[in-house]
Amino acid sequence: MPAEIFWHGTQYYNMWISLFGAVLCCAVMFVINWWAALITYAIELFLYIYVTYKKPEVNWGSSSQALYYVNAIDSALDLTTVDEHVKNFRPQCLVLTGAPMIRPALLDIAHSFTKNNGLCMCCEVYTGPRKLCVTEMNSGMATKQAWLTKNKRKAFYAAVAADSFRDGVKSLLQASGLGRIRPNTLVFGFKKNWRHSTAAQVENYMGIIHDAFDFEFGVIIVRISQGFDLSQVLQVQEELKRLEQERQALEATIKDSEFEEGNWGIRGFFRRATKLHITKTMPPKESSINTISSMHMGEFNQRLLEASTQFKKKQGKGTIDVWWLFDDGGLILLIPYILTLRKKWKDCKLRIFTGGKVTRLEEEKLKMASLLSKFRIKFADINIIGDINMKPSKER
Repeated sequence: MPAEIFWHGTQYYNMWISLFGAVLCCAVMFVINWWAALITYAIELFLYIYVTYKKPEVNWGSSSQALYYVNAIDSALDLTTVDEHVKNFRPQCLVLTGAPMIRPALLDIAHSFTKNNGLCMCCEVYTGPRKLCVTEMNSGMATKQAWLTKNKRKAFYAAVAADSFRDGVKSLLQASGLGRIRPNTLVFGFKKNWRHSTAAQVENYMGIIHDAFDFEFGVIIVRISQGFDLSQVLQVQEELKRLEQERQALEATIKDSEFEEGNWGIRGFFRRATKLHITKTMPPKESSINTISSMHMGEFNQRLLEASTQFKKKQGKGTIDVWWLFDDGGLILLIPYILTLRKKWKDCKLRIFTGGKVTRLEEEKLKMASLLSKFRIKFADINIIGDINMKPSKER
């Protein structure tokens, strides 16, 4: 059946020849009988306008969707036959965002160097009872992918259920992707609560880094002072939204009520309830403490929201410091270079820090400048650190 439908997808098909044939058929129709051809086109136009206007709730399927699918499969298979070359390397990121709306800043920075250039996968690990995890995971897949599309993020959402977070990340590192279209770089946030975490949590965090290296992944750890997690802010927003809906429903109930306003009416009841509530307020000291705590929490949430959108804005003139202290494959230099090619980061300049010998600072600097020039990487300055291999002195 698919072979009959998509016969034009073979190697003998050419869209321009098909177009020429269609135009030729139309011309022959007019040559044979011009008024019959006009009637035919008028009927076709009427049917098209009728169906477009009525918009019947019928799903006839999409031939273009099926064609995209077949082309995607063919392209993925063709990629497997092409030899990899270092010049074609591009960062394909597996980003541990959890739900993408919870850590938008982490997604934004990864999207900055994968947009139109590489693969970006937002990954989430569900831990707990397997049945509940799978149910929750399956119910949210479409919603989270739709959020990515709505926010114009060229990324895929993937989730796994596992006994532990580290086991889930291992599964993602091994099984994500298709053929050559598979992640090669792990991106996640810097652990913020070191002092409040258990030894097992810290060990799992460090273990994920070692697992990524074992599976030959590059690792990018992103850190901002406020942190990435917006789950607390989103919970507050959901609660406020729920309270607003309840308030509107209550106002509608009062408005539509047939009782007259008075002591025995609904509004009188709420007036008395309000007076009763006011007479039983909490002590002033406890109220002031809760108010101050709420103010601090509100300020923290506001700063967190501002930090979560910082990578969506155009970055001003500044510098991107690259500490290329060891030859680790060049990923640490490639990512900043890709960022400077983006419209939001084009005003930022690269400043390179690298190690060298104290007796050969100028030679090392010229050597590094020559290397960067070969790769056509523009830089503002190069700093050679001569005492990188020396132990720190007690005076400092």
